[in-house]
Amino acid sequence: MSRLSDIGAIRAILRRDPAWCVYALGDLSPQMFPKTQWFTPDLTMVLKDYGTSILFAMGAGSVPEALEHVVWPVHLQVRADALDAVAQHARVESVQTMWRMSWTGNRAVEPDARAVRLGDADVPAIERLYADGGVTGESPDFFYPAMVGRGVFFGVYESSELVAAAGTHLLSREEGSAAIGNIYTRRDRRGLGFGRIVTSAVMHALAEVETVGLNVRADNAAAIHLYQSLGFTRHCEFFEALGQR
Repeated sequence: MSRLSDIGAIRAILRRDPAWCVYALGDLSPQMFPKTQWFTPDLTMVLKDYGTSILFAMGAGSVPEALEHVVWPVHLQVRADALDAVAQHARVESVQTMWRMSWTGNRAVEPDARAVRLGDADVPAIERLYADGGVTGESPDFFYPAMVGRGVFFGVYESSELVAAAGTHLLSREEGSAAIGNIYTRRDRRGLGFGRIVTSAVMHALAEVETVGLNVRADNAAAIHLYQSLGFTRHCEFFEALGQR
């Protein structure tokens, strides 16, 4: 096992499965790559950002070495073989079965005029919106204010209150990679199509990006149906979990 620092070699491996590696490809961008460490064989990445560590793996071979370089607890985005490898060295908690979906549909989706581009000034409204799901556990669980300026966010306002939003977890136009996330509609405004409106607006803004993906819980049938209707297809099953020392 060894460290890998050649960005070209890393990119070539990730490009073997760009839909599964959409987040990792984004982490090759100039602002993110210095925060990463890469291990072989079976490429494994440790990303240290947002005050935590994230471990992504293309296989199980280099997981043990990568775990020696994380800050605990580590957030996992792995398939079954790598999850088993982590479990041999750490306590695995809060396992969620997920689908990675990839956008293969119409790239010329016309946005609804009610969707407005959100910026840094809208962060307090976004945070209020996401807090609406705190009681039910539906709030987006991986949102940081810096994502708004780094990526693409759209929302729908009613009066002065944001009632729906969608955005990107990451966006790297250099690598042709984007991951959609942070999609949420206020509980009392659901069933009105706002989720479709804001997600479509984000997709329109990413029309020139080669690989666009998202994560969705495997048991969220309504969300999967929405994403499929927008042109996403299920690419692979994986697991999000927390690894404890």
